[in-house]
Amino acid sequence: MEMNEQLHQKIVKLCEEGDQFAELQQMSEAIAFYQRALELVPEPKEKWSAATWIYGTLGDTYFLIKNYEDAIRSLEYALKCPDGNENPFLLLRLGESFYELGEFEKAKAYLYKAYQIEDYKIFFQEDDKYFKLIIELI
Repeated sequence: MEMNEQLHQKIVKLCEEGDQFAELQQMSEAIAFYQRALELVPEPKEKWSAATWIYGTLGDTYFLIKNYEDAIRSLEYALKCPDGNENPFLLLRLGESFYELGEFEKAKAYLYKAYQIEDYKIFFQEDDKYFKLIIELI
């Protein structure tokens, strides 16, 4: 779906401001900006590609502060949005979040999906423990 350009620019600006806070490691402020941006996305949110990247960014940010439950919630929403279930980074972060909560079967499923799309390179910047979980599936 095509979004009104003015609305799209407001959403992008809020996300950029959130990114600036994230770069400064001020994650609660970053999250607040991302949530404000998400509030501007029209309902149903899962119809808009903007929701894919905002939920994904929220999920990544929650993961980085070790709030794995909220990371999973945000990333699962992102998967329901346009092209979300084909995005290897979203699948990777979701798998990593499940791993950190000890839900290894779910972690394995999502990590393997990420691997199938992006191959081993998706794991280059990540802790080896995540790739080791799926090595038997390769």
